[in-house]
Amino acid sequence: MSSFKILFRGIFSENPVLILGLGLCSSLAATARLEDALFMSVMVSISIMASNIAVSFFRKRIPRQFRLISYMMIIVASVTVLEQLLRVFFPDAAQALGPYVSLIVTNCVVMGRMEAFSANNPPKEVFFDSLGVSLGYSLVLIIMAAVRELFGNGTLLGLRILPESWETCRIFSTAPGAFIVFAFLLFCVNSLFGKKESSA
Repeated sequence: MSSFKILFRGIFSENPVLILGLGLCSSLAATARLEDALFMSVMVSISIMASNIAVSFFRKRIPRQFRLISYMMIIVASVTVLEQLLRVFFPDAAQALGPYVSLIVTNCVVMGRMEAFSANNPPKEVFFDSLGVSLGYSLVLIIMAAVRELFGNGTLLGLRILPESWETCRIFSTAPGAFIVFAFLLFCVNSLFGKKESSA
């Protein structure tokens, strides 16, 4: 499989959130504001790429019976470094995201790609796979956050977009709003890929 097919597979046909159903907690919890979603996307993407490439490099040296604990230690190391950097350089974002940064350690997207792809493939292919999965994950978070912030507060990145006279729908800023937006995205994706599969 070519590098670009691997890349686009992670973004579209095997999107970690909408197709594989992974990383749902952060997708729902960290998308009330676009700024939070951007920070979470960057954090998870760096963690996915760093951790998976590291596993690919050391895949032949990690004993199979200890692979899960080894994967977890690699993820913990990368997330700890990222969390400390976030607290130093972006303290407001760190406070807004709260415990969700630490919970990247348990994010199924990171561990899932390690077990399914990185442990059995060379670093070059793992790089494109990790990049595609990261972009696919980030795309979902950014779309959800943009919709929720725009219709819930009338803003994007804190800037007023909708006029003051526009009556916002506050439910989009709440947890039920996250489920509504996610369900709509899921419906769109299933309709699109369902038509492709039925026509094939």
